[in-house]
Amino acid sequence: MRHGLGLGVTLALIVGIAPEALLRAYEADPSAGKATVRGQITLRGQATPGERVTVLRDSAFCGETVPSESLLVDRPSRGIAAVVVSLEGVTVGKPFSEERRLALENRACRFSPHVKAIQAGSQLEISNADPVLHNTHIRKSDATFLNVALPPGGKTIRKPLADPGRLDVRCDAHRFMQATIYVFAHPYFSVTDSAGKFELTQVPSGTYQLRVWHETLGMREKTVTVPAQGQTIVNLELDVPN
Repeated sequence: MRHGLGLGVTLALIVGIAPEALLRAYEADPSAGKATVRGQITLRGQATPGERVTVLRDSAFCGETVPSESLLVDRPSRGIAAVVVSLEGVTVGKPFSEERRLALENRACRFSPHVKAIQAGSQLEISNADPVLHNTHIRKSDATFLNVALPPGGKTIRKPLADPGRLDVRCDAHRFMQATIYVFAHPYFSVTDSAGKFELTQVPSGTYQLRVWHETLGMREKTVTVPAQGQTIVNLELDVPN
């Protein structure tokens, strides 16, 4: 039996699925992976810099316009921030992270963080730090996952993130407010930094699919073969949408 069997069973109970099904999908073994996959996601083509969105409600607090967060590009490197990167197909590898809490704030008429990836079984905690009414409307595959009003000074709303998948977050009162939460059933995921860079550690040898997703540039996959140790560099370019 592998060292991570107990952890896999625990996560299965948290997310409410049969432990045997989860262990077939992913099993934690601290000795399984010694390689690193890192790289940079960059933009090919010209993006419109400094786009701003008109505020139609609560502009006295939010401002007349706000900068768009839908495409954040580092000018010197053309690296794209807030790209979700995952390595799909790993069945045995590093243990799950101890990070099991995601605080999603309505602050300064923004969702913070704007894009976040986290493991299944985590707890989502939603709060409003602004003096105006917000709501947090979360959809998964176009179906409502959660829809709550958040008055100023209201209580924190908690919701378990039991299942993997992408959650689209909106404020119906302020249409420019949006965010994404990506939930994974394995620990091989990351969100690119401000220069578009990512790193996945403790990867076991094998051939996998590196999957990248961006809210306006879409999804792309690349087959990656990882050796038993050392670094594998994967750089990808995403095209500006027509």
